[in-house]
Amino acid sequence: MTVSDAGQFYRWLEEAVPRAGSQRSLDSQDTTLSRRGLIIRADKRARELAGLKVGAGDVVALSMGNVAEFVILLLAVSKLGAIAMPIDPANGDRSLLAAARRLPIRAVLRRPRGLENSPLEYPEGYALHSRRKLSGSLLEVDVLEPPGALRSAVPGDTEFILEAVSPNGAVHDIFRSGAHLRWIGETAAARLELGAGTHLACSQAFTSPRFFDAVVLGWLASEARLAMADNPTLESVLPPLGTYDRLVVVDLLYSLQRTARALKAAGAERELLAVIPQATIATSHGKLLKQVFGRPPVQLLCLEEIGILGTRVMARGERFEVSPGVELRPGKSSDGGHEVLARPPHPVRTRPALAPGEPGGPMAGETAWIHTGYAGHFGANGSLGEVPGRTDSLVNLEGRRASLRSIEAAMRKHRRITEAEAEVEYDVDGNPFVHLRYRATGSTALDDLEEFMVAELPPYLVPRQHTRLDPPPPDADD
Repeated sequence: MTVSDAGQFYRWLEEAVPRAGSQRSLDSQDTTLSRRGLIIRADKRARELAGLKVGAGDVVALSMGNVAEFVILLLAVSKLGAIAMPIDPANGDRSLLAAARRLPIRAVLRRPRGLENSPLEYPEGYALHSRRKLSGSLLEVDVLEPPGALRSAVPGDTEFILEAVSPNGAVHDIFRSGAHLRWIGETAAARLELGAGTHLACSQAFTSPRFFDAVVLGWLASEARLAMADNPTLESVLPPLGTYDRLVVVDLLYSLQRTARALKAAGAERELLAVIPQATIATSHGKLLKQVFGRPPVQLLCLEEIGILGTRVMARGERFEVSPGVELRPGKSSDGGHEVLARPPHPVRTRPALAPGEPGGPMAGETAWIHTGYAGHFGANGSLGEVPGRTDSLVNLEGRRASLRSIEAAMRKHRRITEAEAEVEYDVDGNPFVHLRYRATGSTALDDLEEFMVAELPPYLVPRQHTRLDPPPPDADD
């Protein structure tokens, strides 16, 4: 296979090797690799997958944490012209099997969790060709023959698939072309000023689109050096002082606050650019970060169906700088401002197609404009300032897009719960959490509620607080 046949991920690396092949590029818990080292390992994995009959156009699901093999396999899949689809392991195998019912998955690469090593039972219509471990790795690979009915589900120029939820909790798949990926990567690299001498650190799951876009794509499109680890604290991925020219940290607000407080308690400071891929955080919550890190943080306005819409310095009076090729304008007014409408440089492609009015879906009568669901404050000149919230039931929890309605639906499966209402509340530091209010039959406490929530919901969706409401008053006619 020639470079021209490979996908965008591999082409980025291939282009970088001649000018910066020997420079250290990736730091993980168990290895440090240069770009040349990455491409050698990616080529080896590509040969191994090709030997298993994985090739161009095949959908390959990657279910693992922030390990070096995730990046290596992403590059290997791209070299083959296949299509990578990250699956969040925090959801267990439920998301993986649900994706197999929607898409023609040809291969599954996953990392066993602890002592659990039970084989997956794929949906009806799938045939399992082989099951084995990748050479020199704990990762397992299943090679499948998907049902014929799913073969037309993926557009022909797709190189990357990710999933997202709608306000009603339904999941849809987003298809990105190589050109779309390149635009996101170049936007992230330019806006975060990623270049040679820059260290880029992140402790959040790369299976989350907003961290994948800003971190993985930004790193691939630049000559920055990436520090990653599997389920670490932020402190564990920060490089030692004096080993970098510039440090950029993309992470959640609470992780950055925790690091800032630890440094402040020790009487220390650390110069870095903190980047928060969440637009709905109030400017006031960036004060501590500015004091400790030497400059105000930057927040990203992200929409999974499009990518990075804009960036904003978290300081009073600052406006969002719109990404190249993107246009923003105000839509209908709401309590939090006007809905933010976006016109992206690349078409939004999903399955199923999103209805007009949905986040990621088109405007009725103006299909080039996309609803984002964000409520923002627009100035007289049309520029966007703070984004205080959303106009729908979508929320951002631990860097992942989530639907409150899906939490409510899961809770109503409990044998005693008759009503459930999930709301997002914020702690004193501006970090969101879910508060569940519910009604239940009987007079005794629901002793199994915590266990039920953990069993039914991914960890990031489990309500932090829950309140049982009194029964409704009897009808007046009773």
